[in-house]
Amino acid sequence: MDILDIGYGTIIGLSLGLTGAGGSIITIPILIYLLNMNAHVTTGTSLVIVGVGALAGAIQYSFGKTKYLHWRIGFLFAIAGIVGAFLGSYFNALLPSYLILYLFATLMVIIGIMMLREKNYAKETGAPSLKNVRGLSEWLKFVGAGLFIGFMTGFFGVGGGFLIVPVLVLILDFPMKHAIATSLMVIALNCLWGILSRLSGVGTIAWGTALYLVIGAVICIVIGVLIAKKIKAGSLTKIFAYFVIALAIYMFLRTMGIIA
Repeated sequence: MDILDIGYGTIIGLSLGLTGAGGSIITIPILIYLLNMNAHVTTGTSLVIVGVGALAGAIQYSFGKTKYLHWRIGFLFAIAGIVGAFLGSYFNALLPSYLILYLFATLMVIIGIMMLREKNYAKETGAPSLKNVRGLSEWLKFVGAGLFIGFMTGFFGVGGGFLIVPVLVLILDFPMKHAIATSLMVIALNCLWGILSRLSGVGTIAWGTALYLVIGAVICIVIGVLIAKKIKAGSLTKIFAYFVIALAIYMFLRTMGIIA
């Protein structure tokens, strides 16, 4: 079973490195449907797996001639999510597992459709900067997005990459690959806030299972990052969007009991 867990981790790492977001989305179905965890333990355990995998990917993106990772912006964005992460963890403990899964699948469909319809995601040039946040309304959007993504992290046990990437592209004018790299750093920090909230007594983490999946994720995220650097930004967007929607449909059907 331990070897199998490592194998599952390699799938998570590959998707996380490739999309900057898909790792957390695929972690939830693996923990629930393949490792038979309930939603509450899954959301806590997922934070460890995705957080460590995202950190490994962020470090890899920080090397090379092209500086894809923007540390200062990523850190500021993640700081805005601290309060949201603790609130999300609290509300997660109050709701039944099936409702958490329905809400998660619904969010996945919404984000997938948004990314398919947004043409700007395909751009490969831009000037990432906080100067692109102009005026009070833009700053409110930036901070509000950070709080909301932090809440999603605490509530669903995900890093929030599927929300971080759109915000970085649309508000801060990030090229897609830069957004993916920076989202990995934000994911790692958001997961840290979520883990701390679990350790404070809100929720549970299956540390043994998390360890084996982390090993697989870290090993394979290197491959995902290398592939991501060689694929056109528009292709990454489509792969990511269809991947999210397909998994959402699967989760709906499983939760409803239509498929086994």
